[in-house]
Amino acid sequence: MAQTTVNPPGSDANIPPPPDEQGIGARVLSYIFDIRFLGVLGQIAFILLLIVGAQRIFSNFGSNVDKLGRAQFICRDGRFAYRCAYDFMETQAGFDIDDTVLDYVNTDSFWWALTNGIVNTFRVGLLALVATTFLGTVMGVARLSENWLVSKLSLAYIEIIRNTPILVQLLLLYFSVILALPDIKDAIQPLNLPIYLSNRGLIMAWPQFMSSAAIWLAFLVLGIIQFQVMWVYLSRREEKTGRESNKFGWGLAGFLLIALIGWFISASVSDNEGLLIADNARIDEVDDFDTVMLSRAGINHLSELETLPEEEITAVTLDVCVLRESSSEANFVNRLARKGIPFKISRNGSPAKAMDNYVDGSCEMFAAPVSILAAERATLENPNDHIIVPIDEQPLVWSIPRFERFNIIGGATLTPEYFALFLGLTIFYAGGLAEVVRAGILSVSKGQTEAARALGLSEGQRLNLIVLPQALRVIIPPLISTYLSLMKDTSLGVAVAFQDVYLVSQTLMNQSGRALQIMIILMLVYLAISLFFSSVLNWYNDRVVIVER
Repeated sequence: MAQTTVNPPGSDANIPPPPDEQGIGARVLSYIFDIRFLGVLGQIAFILLLIVGAQRIFSNFGSNVDKLGRAQFICRDGRFAYRCAYDFMETQAGFDIDDTVLDYVNTDSFWWALTNGIVNTFRVGLLALVATTFLGTVMGVARLSENWLVSKLSLAYIEIIRNTPILVQLLLLYFSVILALPDIKDAIQPLNLPIYLSNRGLIMAWPQFMSSAAIWLAFLVLGIIQFQVMWVYLSRREEKTGRESNKFGWGLAGFLLIALIGWFISASVSDNEGLLIADNARIDEVDDFDTVMLSRAGINHLSELETLPEEEITAVTLDVCVLRESSSEANFVNRLARKGIPFKISRNGSPAKAMDNYVDGSCEMFAAPVSILAAERATLENPNDHIIVPIDEQPLVWSIPRFERFNIIGGATLTPEYFALFLGLTIFYAGGLAEVVRAGILSVSKGQTEAARALGLSEGQRLNLIVLPQALRVIIPPLISTYLSLMKDTSLGVAVAFQDVYLVSQTLMNQSGRALQIMIILMLVYLAISLFFSSVLNWYNDRVVIVER
């Protein structure tokens, strides 16, 4: 019988061979499956891909430059240099931008035209973000309502909007809704408010800051500081005493009190507005217009003006000259409107033009800042025959839209293109945000709701104090994507001819023939917008995220 020899534990037969005696294949395999080796290899491969990609990009850039021609990079002195690629942006734009916030004429540079396009993009995008957040939150909460009708209506809205392309909705709103509204003379006025809807868009009352607004704004800043100090003080007192206090209520009350004091102080120390009128008009202050109007109309009370024939009202109407888009118009006209005094406004592009109309009798008075009136009064042949009547001003006045002949004057106007894009973005993205809000609310455990009801909290308190603060941790990440998509989809304004940064850039390309340079600027603009919103929202997300201990 064969016997098996067993080596003792200390025998050299159980010791593996040294590394040098192992096979080369085994060593190669050990390196291949080493995670550290694979990481270094991956980094080297990535760097090589970057180098190859950059080489291809610059090669394509050079070939495209050759196709476009060296004239794309000619400097003003005639030399060729890539650094002169954007010299053409200093030339005159040569086209109009109808809906602008900044002053713009077609003789301004390409840079200024592009700046107006960027401002328009932010103007419609930011307003749509606010409206989307409000509408989406309301619809998301309504989707979970126990009321069957409210829940089903919100469900129908969400399903229809989310399953229809935004471009289709935008075109439907523009051509079938807004342009189908009545003409301006038959504009819709909901609830008799100073809001007019017509095929020219939306016209509504809008606040205008007067020269004394700077003082009032300083008080508002002081009120905000007071609110923060009050909040910190009451929070520390709560920690010491253990008694809860209404921090928001006390802070808000202090803010409103400071704002009210600032309002009266700024209104009492300002005397910047005035009215140039003939000395023989027997008007020394705005209240004298009541007596003058009663005398001119031959009536005893201003309310009797409504009973006079239209011809007599026209005969006693005050003719007032103002500067176009001046806050002095709203300040003076609002006072006449409150008194019920009929007036007619003549708007002029410059003080000299308004003064010419005043001298030749086209208007009876000239309303403007006192400094302008004093300078123009000095140019008259007999300055002493004319006086400047001071007009009280408040830091903020409302420009109220009103009919004048066949148009509506005053207030703020949202053009049909702007209004359609704003509504289209808001309605579409609110549908997606509603589902995000609903998912965030459902992510809060049912025990939280039961505990809130056990404490006797109402449904509103349960949502505001318990559910929504916890749901934000789930809502914020997809909300970032929603906001970024909304801001980038402002470029769809090209479908309704809204002159945002995309449409202005397209016009610049047609005017200059420099497609490459314009597209680089356009890409950088949208990249900056995305980085800005993502950084702000990510910062907020880091503050509300759940921290596990």
